[in-house]
Amino acid sequence: MSTPRLTQVEPAVVHKMASVLKSQKPEVIQNHFGIGLNTWVKLREGKAIRHSVAVRLLQRLQRDQLI
Repeated sequence: MSTPRLTQVEPAVVHKMASVLKSQKPEVIQNHFGIGLNTWVKLREGKAIRHSVAVRLLQRLQRDQLI
């Protein structure tokens, strides 16, 4: 079993994501970005997240024209 690849999302992208949230509730984060609260906390803290999650998130943000 290999270790999962991690990817760090640019702080500017995280800041833009935070600007569109009306609250930090898990269901709001899930509905807007398709990620869980733990992933959101990692992003806010500047930590890396699983590469596959980052790819999905960035695709969603592009689709929704947030980046």
